[in-house]
Order: sequence, then C-alpha cells, then structure tokens
Amino acid sequence: MRGFPIYRPRHWAFAGTGLFYGDLLSADSHIYGYEVDGLAYEIRYGLPYPTADSGAPEGLEILALGMASQVEESDILTREDLFFGDEDGRFIAETLYGEASDENMEKVRYSNGMIVNFKRGKGEVFHAGTCEWVAGLLRKDAMVERVTANVLNRYLNR
Repeated sequence: MRGFPIYRPRHWAFAGTGLFYGDLLSADSHIYGYEVDGLAYEIRYGLPYPTADSGAPEGLEILALGMASQVEESDILTREDLFFGDEDGRFIAETLYGEASDENMEKVRYSNGMIVNFKRGKGEVFHAGTCEWVAGLLRKDAMVERVTANVLNRYLNR
C-alpha cells in the first residue's frame, strides 16, 4: 500500500485536500508502507474505532488506516531475495510474547498504520504513523502539504 486510506475526510486535518472516504492520501508520493506498529481496532458502520483493550487514549479518532505486514509474504521470491523477510515479526513476537514461535508470529503477522487525533488535557495530538511523511513534502504532494499546513496552522493558532 502506498498511501493512507481516509476514513474521516471531514476532519479538520483534511480540509482543502479534496479527499473523500476511501481515497488514498499520498498514493503518488508513497509516504506509507513500512515501519508501522498496530493499534487494535474494530470497524463499526464503516469507520474504525480503537478497541476497549487497545490502550488508546480516550477520545482517539482514527482518521486514516492502512494495512501493514510484519512478515513479508511472497510465493515467487527466495528467502534471500525478500526485502525484510520476517525479522520485524520475530522482533515484535519476542518483545510482546517472549518468543518467536509459529503461534506468536501469526499474532503479529498483520498490522496497520494510522493517522490519529485526540485531545490530551489542554493540548491535542495529531499523529501520522509513518516515517516517510517528509517524502510527501519533498515530492511536493499537494495533499500532504495541505494536511501539514492544516496541522501547523491549528497548533500555531493561525
């Protein structure tokens, strides 16, 4: 997946982007796709919500949600030709469950990355779960630039 599928397009962060439900933020600039860790969620009436046992802060809204895998899958490449193989999955399984058994690897195989927003005390948090946001800015992706401006303008009281 190359972008974040949008679930809450009416959120202030997406104002002026022209994005609608199901559209991909950054489909061309590839800001999303690896180095993600998931948050347990459920879909209700077509919208994602954190599960009660996810550990998410109260009031967290999932604005965009992309699929991810911690174990690379391929039926045509040899193990040596895989990009990241199962190293991430093994690390996560060992960290969370004590060992990278087959059972624990299945628990961590699939994951997600999200764009979320929530209020915290007198403040507010906007988080885009990607290490490649800057790629969208460098590639002059108009939607990534607009979201960035919306966030900065809101938090700098402009």
